[in-house]
Amino acid sequence: MDNQAGELRIEGNNYFVKDKKDFHEYASILPEDKTDSFEFAFGMSYAKTGEHRDYRSGGTLHRTMGQIFINTFQGKMAEFALYRYLKNHNIDVEKPDIDQYELGKWDTYDICCQEKLISVKSTKYYGNLLLLETKDWNENGEYKPNISETTSRYDYTVLVRFKPDGDSLMKQQSLLYQEESEIPDNIRSILIENIFNQDWKYDFPGFIYNSELVRTIREHKIIPQNAMLNGKTKMDAENYYFQTGNMHGMMEMYTKPTKQQYDERAAQMLWRKCPLCGNRLTLKHGKVWFWACEGYRNNPQCTFRESLDGRRF
Repeated sequence: MDNQAGELRIEGNNYFVKDKKDFHEYASILPEDKTDSFEFAFGMSYAKTGEHRDYRSGGTLHRTMGQIFINTFQGKMAEFALYRYLKNHNIDVEKPDIDQYELGKWDTYDICCQEKLISVKSTKYYGNLLLLETKDWNENGEYKPNISETTSRYDYTVLVRFKPDGDSLMKQQSLLYQEESEIPDNIRSILIENIFNQDWKYDFPGFIYNSELVRTIREHKIIPQNAMLNGKTKMDAENYYFQTGNMHGMMEMYTKPTKQQYDERAAQMLWRKCPLCGNRLTLKHGKVWFWACEGYRNNPQCTFRESLDGRRF
């Protein structure tokens, strides 16, 4: 059964989030992933070896080089965050693409895992909304810019939150709203010192299935353009929304709820690989639920066992 986006509290032109999840740090971005993300973002912005559009779909505000850089840096780190999460849970997954594309070209998905396509979105650590520009999606939950491709539909949409707040860091150095004529020659070293060298922590408030995205679109769960979000942020573009408090916990991507008798999403679930022998891990139930290797049937048997909270026994 699908979760619902939930209703925002609306007061005139002000839209307030009601269903929230607190930030709970999962890990910090690894140095090698941070380096790949930085080089990608710098190339797609200041270095101009690739290019990002300077406006949001349906939006009117011109994005500066600083805004493009920090949005791209955070977005690519979010892909690496999910990649590491899945790897840490013994789930085979492709590494994020760090190729740099010219304007009008892009990678058609963020993460591919066991033939499932995953869209990864990022926001600040205090953010509690998954936001998707309405101009980008049709009523069937397909990403319009990719309609001519075979990858316009995503099985999962995952939200990743980051601490510290990248926009605030850029503002503190007067980098966020710089015009191109104001960008200093040593911008790379400034960004390395003040942005790259931060300890970027992240969490996963959750994910939604494609069917939930479709329902959100068809039920018109929308924050209008120029509305005020939480009384502070003016919306540049019209967005569909899904509140974090109503999203699925990450474990559900590979584990059915133990109290659920029939798993209607079994075909969508990812599977875990035994770190000892490579067979599948399956959920078993004794006194408690636990992970066990299917290789226990083999000769010799694989005896891998793991509790739901990750402890081997």
